[in-house]
Amino acid sequence: MKQLAAIFLIAAMFFGVNSCKDDSSDPNSLGGSTEIELTEVGSEYGIYFDFPGDGKGVFNNVKDSVEVTKRENGVVTIKCIFTLDEESLKAVDTLLGTQDLSEDAKRAIVDGYVERFNATIDSSDKQNIKLETDITGKITNEGIQDYVYSKGDVSKPFTLIKYNAKVGDKYHFTDEAGNKYTREVVSKSSDDDYELGFIKIKVFKIEETQPEDPMIEKITYYANHKFGLVGIEMKMITGKEPSIKIVPWDVIEY
Repeated sequence: MKQLAAIFLIAAMFFGVNSCKDDSSDPNSLGGSTEIELTEVGSEYGIYFDFPGDGKGVFNNVKDSVEVTKRENGVVTIKCIFTLDEESLKAVDTLLGTQDLSEDAKRAIVDGYVERFNATIDSSDKQNIKLETDITGKITNEGIQDYVYSKGDVSKPFTLIKYNAKVGDKYHFTDEAGNKYTREVVSKSSDDDYELGFIKIKVFKIEETQPEDPMIEKITYYANHKFGLVGIEMKMITGKEPSIKIVPWDVIEY
């Protein structure tokens, strides 16, 4: 039943951003202004799940609250809360393709993600099972970085995107366990071709390898210079391909 927490946690990844000194020769450094509309305290984001095969609309029942709660000296804190009832969780095994795993194996997977994202799960109310995490980091007008894989070590940032990037640019990171991650910019829109809310925008597409992950083979991110990280797609080892849209409603103008 807890496997859905893995997807909730992955959704939170888009705000794992870091603060560090600027060095334009280092791909894992980031300059630019941090006083941007996207990260103003009180800014809220909508999280929209799309899971092929979800005929029961399980993910439509997810209640989300994602809000910037602090921005100080370039460091932004975003509180992420995801809530779902027990009945909706019963269909998760089949959706994820993990129905044949043992309960111990499933628990180990969830525990790994909980530790990775420093999250908590409260299942005391079966009608409102809640996953919560605070993500801190840095989003500037020049790009996005994270220190999810460095477990909050601000001296070890991992670039997600620089808005002056070219197709083929790569960003690398090795965690304390020796796992090597690579993010590569694989495309850059020349037209407004990515749907976000009720508008279309230009995006960078970034692919990330996932060494030794128990569920995910590859993550694809979509980012825009004004709206930040706007989408995540996951290719899972079970063959499933869920995706998430991230809509900064306070920034979008119609």
